[in-house]
Order: sequence, then structure tokens, then C-alpha cells
Amino acid sequence: MQGVKVATRSEKGLVRKDNQDGIVCLEAVGVFAVADGMGGGAKGALASQMMCEALEKGVSPASDYMTRLDEIANAVAAANSGIFSYADSQRLRAMGTTLALLALDELSRGRGAIAHIGDSRVYRVRVGDAELMTRDHSVGFELEERVGAAIGHGFAMRSNPLSHVLTRAIGTAAKVQLEWRKIDIAVGDRFVVCSDGVHDVIDIDELPALVQGVGVEDAAVALERRIVSRGAPDNYSFIILDIGGQK
Repeated sequence: MQGVKVATRSEKGLVRKDNQDGIVCLEAVGVFAVADGMGGGAKGALASQMMCEALEKGVSPASDYMTRLDEIANAVAAANSGIFSYADSQRLRAMGTTLALLALDELSRGRGAIAHIGDSRVYRVRVGDAELMTRDHSVGFELEERVGAAIGHGFAMRSNPLSHVLTRAIGTAAKVQLEWRKIDIAVGDRFVVCSDGVHDVIDIDELPALVQGVGVEDAAVALERRIVSRGAPDNYSFIILDIGGQK
């Protein structure tokens, strides 16, 4: 997509034996996604791969923006059905994948949409401030939402085990509950689409200094170095997008 610069990373980290994450960058149509597989080893990797392949096959370069959003929803439903059926046939438990996806409208550059499920995230960094654009579908996050931050402070913190227990994922139930959000986009915005191997070790307040003020590849180098310096205990995958800003 014209005017959008992209840099990506997807690595197994310093502790895990396998990388169960997947990345989709359909730059021509403005669709960018990270999937984090669940189920252990090859099964988690297969789940995220099935999700990524469904997007790559299901999103048409000839579609307009609104049709493309329908194609994304259909691709997620198809991946969910495929993963669920495979896990059932193999008698596997907890096989599935998260998804965080950003779709940009190539004709109306001021709008976009986020689709997500699980605890992969999308952040927007604008004029020195970072904002979390998704909400984790986890027990801890949803408990804190229900009782309020004043009472339930700490439930959603990633140090709390409840924040890692997902309430939704792709492939773990016969029907998928994808969450959508319409967003506005401005020239100079930086978006970070990432798995939990990133946001578990990087605080939101660190993102502006890491990903703004330099080119996207330099931003990716800085973010990866910070993750590795903190032990990279999980697979980490991220996409950094610059909207019409620096090269």
C-alpha cells in the first residue's frame, strides 16, 4: 500500500524450542496480522499457520475495503472450523491460535479496522503517546473490566496467572467470537501488531521511544534488542507500520 512502511520480526526467543507464531503482511491490500498458536510445539504452529494461510488465500487483491473486511471474517471462520475439526479428529485439547489484525482502507486513508481474539495486541503510537487498541480476551482482563480497575487492580497484569488464561481463541470452539473495532488513522501514526511474547516484556510506556523518530527497520531493531535483553522467554512476533511518515 502506497505510503505505508513495514518491518517485521518473528522468532522463537531464547527459551522456547519452537516458534508457534505466524505473521501475515498483505501490503498491497493493507492487511497485517499476527497469530500466536496454542497447543504445544507443532500443534500450536499448525494452528497459527492455518490461520495465516486462510487470510492469504481468502483476501482478494481485487476487493474493495468493505468487501475485504467480510473476507477477513470469512477467513477467520474457515480457519476456526479447520482447526477445531483437526483437533477433534486427533483428540487434541486446547489447540488454537490468537489473532491481532489491522486492516487499512487504501482509498480513505483516515480509517481502518482491527479484528482480534485472544491476547495478541495492536498498539497505536501517535505524537509520543502509545494506546492499546485491543482488549485481551483473558480471565484476568475480563475480571478487571467487570469489577472495575479500582477493585480488581492487578487481575489484568501479565504477572497474574489469570491474565494468561484465554476466554476466546480461534479453533477452540465450534464458532468463533471475533472482536472488531473501527479506528481512525493519521499520517505519522505508528502501529505495532504483536504477540504476547512482545507485550509481556515491553511496557506500553516504552513504545514511543522505541518505535518513533527512526525508520521502521531501525525501530524493529530497537524493539527486538529490548525483548532479547529481557530474556525473550516466549516466541515474539511483531509488525511495525508507519503511516506515511519516515522511510
